[in-house]
Parts: sequence; structure tokens; C-alpha cells
Amino acid sequence: MKKYGNDYRQNGKQFEYTGKWHSTKAEAKELKQYAWSYTGLMIAAMIVYVAGLMINNAGSRVFWVLIPFVTMIFPISYGIMGGVSLLLFCRNQEGKGQTSQVVIPEEHVGHMTRAQYEKGIRRPVRCSIAIVGFAFFTCVADLILILLKPTDLVLTRELLFEVVSAITLTLGSAAAVQSCRTKVKFAIFE
Repeated sequence: MKKYGNDYRQNGKQFEYTGKWHSTKAEAKELKQYAWSYTGLMIAAMIVYVAGLMINNAGSRVFWVLIPFVTMIFPISYGIMGGVSLLLFCRNQEGKGQTSQVVIPEEHVGHMTRAQYEKGIRRPVRCSIAIVGFAFFTCVADLILILLKPTDLVLTRELLFEVVSAITLTLGSAAAVQSCRTKVKFAIFE
């Protein structure tokens, strides 16, 4: 957390947060519902992704089809971590979380610190957009491969891989729209 080190000031044995605060118009229940929904979409994308890795198609042996598909593991994984981070924030707001060494002023109870906002709100947006990009590129690349070499391929495997890529694209698009709508509801203040 070196990136956020300047946001804290030591006050005796405890720390005080002095960085920017992020507030939302959404209720805690709505934020928690979004966190569960987003995490569910990312887990579904991970399951579909793993199923796509199990298909032994010709596209999995072509560099320009394989690289964007394999690289998709990173935004999917980070997206899951972002959703879990937001769930933990919601849990702390309900009073079920761990006690912290950081003193939160009364006027900022229920607001997110910069680190919480980066992990729970901005990370899902960036990861969803990256998933859409990689899945779209994989879909297009596999279609090009199918059109270039239709006789050298097992068409059912290629079409199954295309369906997996399209489902991942759909899940990523739904998550991107949902996370962008949630991000718009936040305001920054000091």
C-alpha cells in the first residue's frame, strides 16, 4: 500500500486518514447488491473461460487467437478481487468487519477511502472493459481463422470456442455497463 502511504498520518498508536474521500448517493444495500452481482458475473466469466481453455481447437494453436484469450485471465481474476474488496467494504459498513487501526472521523463514516474506491469501484470498471476488449478481439480473430482455413478445421470445435468467446464478451459487457453505472454515482471530496 505504498501508493496510499501519504494518505495516512500517525496519531499516537493509531492512524488517521487524511486523503480524499469518496461518497455515493447509493444506499449500502444497493452497493452490496451490485458487489454480489458483479462478483457473480466475474465468477461466471471465469467458469466460461476455463471451459474455453478445455476446447482443443485449431485456434488455440494460433498465436493471434490464443494470446488475447489467455491474457483474459488477468482482468477476470482482478475483477473478482475487486468485487470481493467491495463486499468486504460493505461488510465493514454493517459493523461485521474487523476493527481497524485507522481512525475514521464521524463525518466520514460510510465513505470510502481512496484505496477502497480504487479497489472496489475503479478496478471493476477497468477489468470489465479489458475483458470486453480481449473477448471481442478473440471472437474476431477466431472468425477470421474460420474464414481463412475452413477446410483445415474441425468446425464444431471452432464454433464452440466462438460461442465461449461470445459468452465471455456478453458477461464482460454486462459487468462493464453495471460497473460504469455504479461509478457514476460516486463523488470525490476532501
